[in-house]
Amino acid sequence: MSIITKKKTTETFLASLDSLPKNTQYCTKNTVSKFTVFIRDTQNLTPDQLCEELLIMKKQDEEEYINTLYTILQDFIDDMNTKISANSIKTNFAYLRTFLYYLGVRTNQQDVKMMLKFPKVAHEEKYPLKIEELRKIIDHFTRYPIIKACFQAQASSGMRIGEVLQVRKRDLVFKERIHIYIKASGSKNLRGRTVILSKETQETMKTYLDDLNDDDLVFYRGITENEKAREINEINALRNLRVCLDRLGLDMKYESGKYKISSHSLRAFFFTQAVRKHGENYAHRLTGHSGYLMQYDRMNDEEKMKMYIELEPDLSIYATTKADLEIERLKMMQTKENKDLKEELDELKHQLAQQGLDIVDKLKDEDKIL
Repeated sequence: MSIITKKKTTETFLASLDSLPKNTQYCTKNTVSKFTVFIRDTQNLTPDQLCEELLIMKKQDEEEYINTLYTILQDFIDDMNTKISANSIKTNFAYLRTFLYYLGVRTNQQDVKMMLKFPKVAHEEKYPLKIEELRKIIDHFTRYPIIKACFQAQASSGMRIGEVLQVRKRDLVFKERIHIYIKASGSKNLRGRTVILSKETQETMKTYLDDLNDDDLVFYRGITENEKAREINEINALRNLRVCLDRLGLDMKYESGKYKISSHSLRAFFFTQAVRKHGENYAHRLTGHSGYLMQYDRMNDEEKMKMYIELEPDLSIYATTKADLEIERLKMMQTKENKDLKEELDELKHQLAQQGLDIVDKLKDEDKIL
C-alpha cells in the first residue's frame, strides 16, 4: 500500500496562510519574500532548492548541515540589520523559522541561542502625544473630512489603523454614539470587540456619511477587492499622516529614524486616557489586547455606554466639546438620580399604603371597626 504525500513548497506554504489573521499573513509573506530575494542573490537558489540541498547534506554529514544552515541564517540576519530595526529582525526571524519548518528544515532553540547573534533592541522611551499636537493633526485635515474622521476614530476608539480602514457603512450601529463591531477575523488577535466613536468623530462623519452606500468604506476612499489593495490603502493613510507631520513641524524622530508620532500614537492616546479613567483591564479590552479580565466581555451595551460617556470628555480634542460633554454627563447623572429618587418615593408610598391596609385589617379582626 502506497501513501501519496503532497510535496511541500513555498507556494503551498503561502496558500496555507489563508486561515491566519490578515496581519500575520502579511508579515509572513513579507519575510518569505525577503528570504527568497536573499537566497537568490547569495546562493543563486530558491528557498525550495536550498532546503532540499540542506536535507541531503543532513543525511550525509550532520555537523556540516548545522554549520551551513546557521551560517546562512546569520548572513540573513546581518543583511536585515542594514535595512530594518533590531526588533523587526527578531519578528521576521520567528516567521522565517515557521517557513523553514514547513519545508522540513528544523531549527533548534538552543542552537539559535548559541550560534546566532541578533542586534540588541534599543528600548527608547515612547513619546506621549499631547492634546495640542493631536488637535493640530486633526485640524490639518479639515478640508479632507474622511481622512480627518479616520484619525479621529483612532484617537476616540483605540482601533488599529488596519481596523479603521476596513469599516464599512453597514458595520455602523447608530445609537446615542455610533458603535462598531470589529469581527474576530478582522482583528490582529482574532478577538472580536465593540468600539464606540466619540461625538466629535460623528460630527465629522455627518458631512459625508449620507453619500455612502452600505458597502462603501467609511474612513477611506479606495479599492478593496483584494488584500493587496487593502495594504496599499493602509500605506497611503500612513503616508498622509507623515506628510501632515512634516508640514506641521511634528516630524520628530527617534535615533532609529522612526517618527515619534505615528498612527499608533493616536491609539496610545486613547489607551492612556482609558487607563486613567477606568483602569488597565478596561483599556486593554477596548483596544483589542489579550490578557484583560473577562468581566468586560459580560457588560451589556448600557454599561459599556455609561463607561464610555464618563471617559469621553478626556478624549475630546476641542475645549468646547469637552465642556458640552461634561454638561451632558451631569444631566445624565441628574436624570438617573431623579429616577432613583422617584423609584424610592414610589416604594415608600407603597410601603406606607400597605402598612395602612395592615392596620385596618388588624382593627377589623379585633372588631374595633366595622
